[in-house]
Amino acid sequence: MDYVGLACAVALAGVFFVSVRGKLGGSRFRVFVATAGPLDLLPRKWRGRAATAATVAESATVAALVAGGVMAVLGAGRAVLLLGFLGAAVLLLVFTIAIGVLLRRGERAPCHCFGVRDTPLGLAQVVRNVLLLALAVTGPLAAGGGGYAAPGVVLAVVAGAPIAALLVLFDDLVALFRIAPPRDAVGNRR
Repeated sequence: MDYVGLACAVALAGVFFVSVRGKLGGSRFRVFVATAGPLDLLPRKWRGRAATAATVAESATVAALVAGGVMAVLGAGRAVLLLGFLGAAVLLLVFTIAIGVLLRRGERAPCHCFGVRDTPLGLAQVVRNVLLLALAVTGPLAAGGGGYAAPGVVLAVVAGAPIAALLVLFDDLVALFRIAPPRDAVGNRR
């Protein structure tokens, strides 16, 4: 695994960490279960279990990416890191398919992927997940056989962290650059 793969692992671990953190604590998990659009595909009695399973799987993915990255840097093998990439890819594929099904049905309920946010589902979430999926596929493909130098590891972490931040804030960035429809003289959108 070279530095590009390590940066991919850092970015994915950061995104999944923020996702898990946004669902835990106080009423956030209850809000996630009650309102997350993709959970509407399931019968009501399974939503809590599915939300718990997704959160546990995301947590396990973070652990595998972080522990696997550390193990790879220390020369202890890459198997755990590869499992982290595989877990991320599977989760992202499932999430993207669920969002796609809902969008095809015309449903745009908020996802609450990163906590209590009211951004309705749309193409932005699909694009973000495809970008994340590209990281999950690129990481293992960037595998190299060499060792790691400390400056390269630091650079990989420094590169991966802002990528994670940009992907977590992707909905906000899309909204920032979205062109609003023009308004008439009274202020109503046309």
